[in-house]
Amino acid sequence: MIIKSLSLRNFRNIASADFEFHPKVNIFTGNNAQGKTNLCEAVSICLGKSFRSPKPAELVPFGSDENTETVIELSFSFDNLDKENTILYTQKKGSFKLTFNEIEMKSAEKLYGALRYVSFIPEDLYIVKGNPEKRRDYLDYVSNMINRVHNSKLYEYNKALRQKNNLLMKLEGYNTEAAAAMLESWNDTLSRLGVNVMCGRLKYFAFLEEYARKYYSMLNQNNEKLSVKYESTIMEDKPYTIEDVSLMYETYMQKLRDTAEKELRMKYTVAGVHRDDILFMINEMPSKDFASQGQIRSIAIALKLAEAKMIYEKSSDYPIMILDDILSELDGFRRGFIINHIEKLQTFITSCNISDIENVSEGRMWKVEKGKFEVC
Repeated sequence: MIIKSLSLRNFRNIASADFEFHPKVNIFTGNNAQGKTNLCEAVSICLGKSFRSPKPAELVPFGSDENTETVIELSFSFDNLDKENTILYTQKKGSFKLTFNEIEMKSAEKLYGALRYVSFIPEDLYIVKGNPEKRRDYLDYVSNMINRVHNSKLYEYNKALRQKNNLLMKLEGYNTEAAAAMLESWNDTLSRLGVNVMCGRLKYFAFLEEYARKYYSMLNQNNEKLSVKYESTIMEDKPYTIEDVSLMYETYMQKLRDTAEKELRMKYTVAGVHRDDILFMINEMPSKDFASQGQIRSIAIALKLAEAKMIYEKSSDYPIMILDDILSELDGFRRGFIINHIEKLQTFITSCNISDIENVSEGRMWKVEKGKFEVC
C-alpha cells in the first residue's frame, strides 16, 4: 500500500499540518521533542493501532479545553491500484470515531492486520533485553498481523486462565475431590486453547527466526551468529512440530497435573503459553545478559526487516515501514544496509542528524521544529 496524504489537526504538539508523501522514503529531521515521532504515531493510528498505545484523551495538545477535537485524515491506495481510500479518525472528550471510506468502524483495531505496517521505535530494544512478556507480546503482534484469528485465540486463552486462577484463589472452601475435578476441567480447557495459541505463534516464528538470522549476519561483518529459540514451558526440550497437536495437548495436560501442588501453593497457573519466552543468542551466549547495546539494536533491526519480509511473502503486499530513530548509534555500513533493504517499501524515517540519511537517493524531507513541518 502507498500513503498519499495526511492531514492533522490538534494532535499532540501539532496544531495543524498537511502532507503529500513520496511513494518511497519520507524523512523527518530535527531535534528531539519537536513532533517527528508524533507524526509517525498519527500514521500508525490510522493503520489500526498506535505504537504508543495511548488513551484517546492523551492525543490532544497539552492545555487544550474539553471541546478541542483531534482530527487525522489519511488517504492511501493499494499497490498497483489507482483508487484512493480514506481513513478519518476524530477524537473529542476522550472518545473516538473511525471511518474507512465513510463506513464507521467499531474499533480502530478492525483495520489492524488488514492495513499492514512495520514500526521500529527505541522501545523495541526491550524485545531483546526486556522481560519475557515483551517478547510474547511481539510474537503475538506479528502472528495477528498475518492471521487476524490469532488475537481471538489468545483472548479465549487469557479469559480461561483468569477463571482458573480465580478458582485457585478460592479452593480452600472445597473438598479435595471436588477441587480436583474442577481443576481437571480447567486444565483441559487451557490445554486445548494453549495449543491453539502455541501453534499460532510457531506458524510464523520459524519464518521470523530464519530471516532474522540472515539479516543479522548481513548487518554484522564479524561473523557473529544469531540463533533464536522459542522456549515452551510445556514442551521444554521435547522434540515436536506444529503438526503434533495430540502430543502437545497430552504434554500440556500432564504438565498442568505435575504442577498442581505448586499451583495450589502459589494460587496461580505456573506453566503454559502465558509464561513462554523467546531466547536470542549470539554465538551461543544469551543476548539479554551479554549483548552490547549495538548488538541488541542489530537484533531488533533484523527482527523488523524479517517481519516486513514475512508480511510480503505471506500477503504479496508491501507493508508501510515506520522507523523512528532507527539509524542513531549505527555506523555507515549498517545505515546503508537498512536503507538498501527498504527500497521497495514506502518508509517514514525520523532522525536528529541529517548525516544519518545521506545514503537516501529518492524521497522527500521535512524539517521539524515545535510541531511545524517545512519541506526541505
